[in-house]
Amino acid sequence: MAFDPRQEDCLRLVLSAMKRDRIYPLNDAAYIERTMLAYQNDPASLIKTDRDRSFHLVCLATELIDYQMPFLASEDEINKLIERVERYLTEAVRIDEHNWDAKRMLFTVQSQSDDELVTYLLDNRADVAAEAKRLIDEADDPYAREFANDLGQHPYQRWLASLASRQFIAGQYRCALATVEECLAIAPLDWAGARHTGMLALAKLEVDRAELQEFRTRHALAYQGLVPFAANQPNAQADSQPLDPWSLIAEMSLAYRAFDYEGATETLREILRLFLHAPQTLFVQAEFPEGMFSRVHIMPGSDDELVVALSEATPLLQEGMGTPDSASFALWIAEHELVQAALSEQDLQMLEQMGGMATGGGA
Repeated sequence: MAFDPRQEDCLRLVLSAMKRDRIYPLNDAAYIERTMLAYQNDPASLIKTDRDRSFHLVCLATELIDYQMPFLASEDEINKLIERVERYLTEAVRIDEHNWDAKRMLFTVQSQSDDELVTYLLDNRADVAAEAKRLIDEADDPYAREFANDLGQHPYQRWLASLASRQFIAGQYRCALATVEECLAIAPLDWAGARHTGMLALAKLEVDRAELQEFRTRHALAYQGLVPFAANQPNAQADSQPLDPWSLIAEMSLAYRAFDYEGATETLREILRLFLHAPQTLFVQAEFPEGMFSRVHIMPGSDDELVVALSEATPLLQEGMGTPDSASFALWIAEHELVQAALSEQDLQMLEQMGGMATGGGA
């Protein structure tokens, strides 16, 4: 589960249209279907207020910076895209001063360091929380109450998840874990994916492996929506719930750092079993930018999810780099016999063409 910017934009506009047309009850399936079709054909036809236009601009900016920019090849293309994103977000903030998604994303684009961004997120956290509460307190009709209790709470959830992620990147692991717990307390279903940051922070703190399971049990609601790896495991039982890649990477890291190489190898074997293209992903260990709107929306159990999880786990992978023998966790994974044996000659030739044999950790 993750926030889908287009879906959220659509739902906001559908709800606004229902209010304008005085559609009640709010579960009018035929009206919702017609309005969603109108959104697919032309979202602009549904935008009537500054608040709706402001969030639509956030949606457009998100599609550019979170879903297109990571795949651009030239610096010139990236710079032009970022300029468009800044224009969208600047306009979004101008027409709706309460659009905290736009404010957060704009500051993220313009900030010079993770520490600067963490400070900004901390300084404004109370104001974002107050806005979420204000929406609930001032809701005076069924449409406002529906928005306030659901969509209107998402920006604060994304704010906390973003703060936790940036604290993790900045090396503030205990702070990151505390923020994750705060986020999960207000949003137990965890559409923001804060639990994944929490799992990586626990691994960085070198907790006992039992604490990982305790974390998952305590936040069972967040994990219950996981989709079994049906594509890769057609014979899996419906109640079989493999661990997500963040949990698997955290478990493997704890075992590795405890010199339990047998246990780490078993977890590595499980990753290779669950993900079709895991050998290539584990060998290359590509780094991708953090999603600015929220964690990128990808299919649970997919190879893309492993790519994202491995990228977010870079602070774990880099453990040991710079030591005399450069015995990093990243290198141990990339050069492990299980990974090497699963790579075909074609894979190796392709990887060499991409820039030589990777050494792990984003090499």
